[in-house]
Amino acid sequence: MVAFSMEMLQRVVPRRSIMLVGVFAAVLAACGGTPDEVINEATTGATRPLALTEPDATPVVDRSRASVALEDIVFDTFNGGSFTLAEGSDNDIARLFDAIAPIDAPDYETVAAADWLNDDDVIVGYVDPEGGAWAYPTRILNSREIVNDELGGQPVLISYCPLCGSGVVYDRLVDGQELSFSNTSALLDNDMVMVDRETGSYWWQVAGSAVVGPLTESLLVPLASQTTTWGSWVEQFPDTSVIVRPDGRNFGGDSFSSYGDRLDGGGRTPFPLRENTLDDGRLPPSTQVVFTEIGSEAVAWNPAPARSFSEQVGGETVDVVTDGLGAVVTIDGEPIPTRSAFWFAALTVFPDLELSAQ
Repeated sequence: MVAFSMEMLQRVVPRRSIMLVGVFAAVLAACGGTPDEVINEATTGATRPLALTEPDATPVVDRSRASVALEDIVFDTFNGGSFTLAEGSDNDIARLFDAIAPIDAPDYETVAAADWLNDDDVIVGYVDPEGGAWAYPTRILNSREIVNDELGGQPVLISYCPLCGSGVVYDRLVDGQELSFSNTSALLDNDMVMVDRETGSYWWQVAGSAVVGPLTESLLVPLASQTTTWGSWVEQFPDTSVIVRPDGRNFGGDSFSSYGDRLDGGGRTPFPLRENTLDDGRLPPSTQVVFTEIGSEAVAWNPAPARSFSEQVGGETVDVVTDGLGAVVTIDGEPIPTRSAFWFAALTVFPDLELSAQ
């Protein structure tokens, strides 16, 4: 078995192990191309430079405090192997740190410049407090997963795990401390485990909860966002900005495009689940759902087909507009924070999640 060095991992921009076979050649062939019409930073609403902690300053994780069993956090070695946080050495963990490199303070371009995107390409979209709209294609997020930025004065974390289709935008402020995030290369319930560079705490991405380290049991605050198609997003926000492709790569295809079908057909995930949420039965496991918690009630909506309706959730009247893949959920006309993920992953966060009948 070939042992991948850190240099090799960074050079090929690693994907999760289930997708490695046949992907490297496509990744290398996709290299090339340069973005044009980069938006001037004075017009983006972004703050430059950001006060982001350098990845090299990240403390070693303190395993003495955790809200989950260390055996449940599994590192992907990207060569077909794995080890758990309970058994991995500090050197093992350091070797895999940021093997999937995050993006810090990216540049953005206009819709006209983003002619490399198709209408049916999936993006994670966010609207900042000043009304600026921002788009992050999963073509990029599949292999980068984390974006740290500040948009409209709001410190934001754009996070995405292709193994559970989970696109969530979070506030990077936790109890007044601004955090910046890197990738551990580990997974919990088949979902990315992030690490903040300020304390070394580990965070379960789709839940937004710290699970190991000094900040254990702290929560990230989700922000209103959409996982939808590029065509739908541009229709809503024709002046949106879109992240510039890093490293000059074309990001020409989605190597995870058939993953959902295999997940539904095989009835298993490539990495362990603490509880089997694949056999829930109400929806196929890879169905993309939009979900949120209002009061003490957690509810999910299947955004297909496109429609609009109102219903009561947690004592509030919510208005929901879906477009087949994503949804906008509002209360009194104001968008509320939602998360988007595969059905099985939503159930790992909220085991009692209700599926709307609408």
